[in-house]
Amino acid sequence: MIAKITRGKNPGDIGAYLHGPGKANEHTYTAAGQRVSGGVVVGSNIGAEGQTDPRWWAGELRKALNTRPEIKNPVWHASLRNTKADRTLTNEEWADVGQSFAEGMGYAEHPWVMVRHGDDHVHIVVSRVSDVGDVWHGRNDRRAAQSACTRLEQENGLEKAPRRRIQPKLAVTAEREEARGKAHALGSHRAVKEAERRELEAHRARIREMREANFPNPPTTRSPSKGIVPVVRPYTPLQPSRDEGRER
Repeated sequence: MIAKITRGKNPGDIGAYLHGPGKANEHTYTAAGQRVSGGVVVGSNIGAEGQTDPRWWAGELRKALNTRPEIKNPVWHASLRNTKADRTLTNEEWADVGQSFAEGMGYAEHPWVMVRHGDDHVHIVVSRVSDVGDVWHGRNDRRAAQSACTRLEQENGLEKAPRRRIQPKLAVTAEREEARGKAHALGSHRAVKEAERRELEAHRARIREMREANFPNPPTTRSPSKGIVPVVRPYTPLQPSRDEGRER
């Protein structure tokens, strides 16, 4: 059994698809020994069994959703599909699977329906908001769904379907050690830069000390020697020449 999970906002949209004919008229179910186009509810906890019109159960889910309008993507949807080697389950067997799946996932107290429109698979639509406003967060839902499907395979004598390998998360201690390693590397880099800065400042200080020792009185700042009096020369205006202004 393989589970595929999505989330959405409007139960009416997913309901219209589940009870519709499908993209290639592949949605059918058995009623009175005959194949009928569309889908039928085979399991729920809101009394929707036998419904072929999604408007009724979508309205019931919407009532619960409206108690917490701030919740993002409050509609949880999962498809459960058996392998080709599995026997065809009856509607009653699928209903039992749906109840066990709801209990294993943790949303059994939230409004949900199971729609069948094929021999080998069903769809489950859940309101993550309960009738009293409690929220089912569905954390790690894909991992939990895989575990639930494995248990349902064993309980119903079904073939074991291949599972997607989910990369395990690092433990909290491992995450902390990784963070400490990054912080240590960053601290070492900063320490190297600080040492280089201090060495450059020390080198500049040594150069200043050498200059002050060799040139205590630079020419630009040297004062006149003691005992030397500057010579003051009087100003003598330029005298005009005797021949100035005469024609020759």
